[in-house]
Amino acid sequence: MRKIILPIALAATSFAAAADIEIHGNVDFDFASYFDKDFDPTNAANQDIDLYVKANLDENVSVTVYTNTKSNVTNADQSAEIRHGLARSTAINSADDRYTAFNFDGVELRWTPFQDVSLVFGDLTYNAGAFNYYFWRDPSRYAAIARNHTVRGIGVEVGNEKFGDGKVYIGATEESKSAIAVFATYGLKLLNRPDEHLTITPSVDWVFGSEIGRGYTYFFGTELDYSKSLEVFNYSVYAAYGLHPYKGKAVHSFLVEPSLNYDFFNLGLNYFYAIVNKEDDYKAADQIFTDDQMLFAVEPSFNITKKFSLGVSFEYHDPDSEIKDDEFEFLGMNFYLYPTINTNLVFWFGYNFSEDKNPVVGKSKFALGMSAHAEF
Repeated sequence: MRKIILPIALAATSFAAAADIEIHGNVDFDFASYFDKDFDPTNAANQDIDLYVKANLDENVSVTVYTNTKSNVTNADQSAEIRHGLARSTAINSADDRYTAFNFDGVELRWTPFQDVSLVFGDLTYNAGAFNYYFWRDPSRYAAIARNHTVRGIGVEVGNEKFGDGKVYIGATEESKSAIAVFATYGLKLLNRPDEHLTITPSVDWVFGSEIGRGYTYFFGTELDYSKSLEVFNYSVYAAYGLHPYKGKAVHSFLVEPSLNYDFFNLGLNYFYAIVNKEDDYKAADQIFTDDQMLFAVEPSFNITKKFSLGVSFEYHDPDSEIKDDEFEFLGMNFYLYPTINTNLVFWFGYNFSEDKNPVVGKSKFALGMSAHAEF
């Protein structure tokens, strides 16, 4: 517990002279048991906790210090694993991998000299094409266009709720000591009515230097976010397209995530597919920012009360279209609890439909677990 509180306490103390201090955080943690056909369990748990302190020095200037702790998501061979298989989580008895210390995760100085215009200095993080699919919501690990990248540099952020917002960052990358990255994006609000919204967000980044520290020199992508409200009937569509090079060939990523709500009934769908470079037997995993080259997931759910709902989910995963028998299907149930605002609990169980020798999920068949999320 002292490891968790100490960074925030020290940061708050150093900002004690500030007029206004805020502490914010995102807390995610879970537990799961994965059973083989003999009902022998493998237990796993992990957490991802972000805490930051913001000191408002005056009405136009603020300083923010970020900290983070994540369990190390690896198996015995130090390779990543995925949920519904042998647990994309840390073994529950692994003290070294589960109980990791809080680390410094960046600092930012923000100055707003004019209305709707801010200058930012420090550690600036960006991504594009984040998923709504429940297990790929972490953009530091998953994205249709680009995962999280951080530069130590300078940026300009402009815009407002009416016309949209954009940003331009430039700075030294985390991936290499010999590279500079430039990132630009703008979310253009084409429709901004009380009952209808449409935003198109193009994004681009470019890295140059003798050693860029990643497998692609640039990415380009566009996101579309549309929603419509008709009192008891509401629907939305989120879509993204991403492009980046790999070994001289283009990799194209496509994502569509429609959803609807009618009274107490909800329906969500996720479809992702990537066109990869197939020359020289290149693996899809090295070219994309997800676990699967193709994903299809659908979940109808029902709001039983304002604080409880349940859903039935079906998922189809294909990590690499060129590899035979690595795909698998998962059918499960989810129970959602909403104790208060910005807080939720999910209890789930399900079954993997795959061969025992499947290279992705191994011998795991039945799985159950819970996850919790809170933000403040």
